[in-house]
Amino acid sequence: MTFRLSLKEEVEPPVCSSCGKILHPKEKGAIFNCPNCGEITINRDVYCRLQGVPYTCPNCGFSGP
Repeated sequence: MTFRLSLKEEVEPPVCSSCGKILHPKEKGAIFNCPNCGEITINRDVYCRLQGVPYTCPNCGFSGP
């Protein structure tokens, strides 16, 4: 049995929901579900969290700091 996966399917790093920066595995960011719908995972890097940069849920449109 042989499986062929594209590189995109194998590795897709998390990106910040506010600025789009790729999150480093050891970075002290935050990963949580949308507070409104709970269906989408929101990723935030440490800089956007500290500066209060807003994010928007692509599913329900909820916006938070």
